[in-house]
Amino acid sequence: MPDELRAEATIENVRRISDFVRDKGRRLGLPDDVLFDIDLAVEEASTNIVRHAYEPGQEGDIQVRIEAVDGDIRITLTDWGQPFEADAAYLAVDVPVEVRAEGGMGVLLIHKLMDEVTRITAAAPGGSNELTMVKHIGR
Repeated sequence: MPDELRAEATIENVRRISDFVRDKGRRLGLPDDVLFDIDLAVEEASTNIVRHAYEPGQEGDIQVRIEAVDGDIRITLTDWGQPFEADAAYLAVDVPVEVRAEGGMGVLLIHKLMDEVTRITAAAPGGSNELTMVKHIGR
């Protein structure tokens, strides 16, 4: 059964989200190195939502859903802010740092730490954006 947390999208709540994910990972008996990777990816993704999904002064939430499914850990972060689509430049390993957009290293880091990363962006303003990250544990 998945665990869920919904919190206001503030930099202060990034720690709360991280604590929530680490607690679930410990209850699932995840090894420290796996838990570290998951926590870092979730922290980076949550920070990106706080900084980029909502306009300054705009209130909004982040919903975190974490579940164990068939030997995988699946974490879905949902927001209702501006959609984000990572283009190839964000994900290319060989793009020089000085050419990357600000924050582009975090997107690459998320993809390196997790085994699968998918995004579903809202079709219209106010719709939900979902980032799902999967770590294979039982393989």
